[in-house]
Amino acid sequence: MSTANMARWAHTHNIPLRHGAEPATTPPSAPPTKPRHFPAVLRKALTGSFARQRLSRFLAARSCPTLTEAARDLGIRQSALVIQINRLEEDLGQPLFERAERGRAMKLTRFGKRVAAAAQTIPAEEMPRR
Repeated sequence: MSTANMARWAHTHNIPLRHGAEPATTPPSAPPTKPRHFPAVLRKALTGSFARQRLSRFLAARSCPTLTEAARDLGIRQSALVIQINRLEEDLGQPLFERAERGRAMKLTRFGKRVAAAAQTIPAEEMPRR
């Protein structure tokens, strides 16, 4: 769609247009506070959007031999699960899985086992929500 058509469409539907210097999104607000009662190993991972979803999908994936099978069980695309696991690993600073290779199933790293044990101690209602 051309810029002119987009502007015409926005005008027709009363949608204000941004001007060149304005940011596309609002600046991020201060990160949520990290409650002290969360296990220390998880605190870095519980600050962003979708933190609860990433942790729950990590817990679901740990029992599967591959991320492809885990994604199929969760009803999501494999690429989405890989992105979420990678983001969780990035937030925590260490790998959670030894990835599957030909003839060898995926398994948790020692750190991944610590994270899984800590995540299971948090009641669902206390997990941060988006």
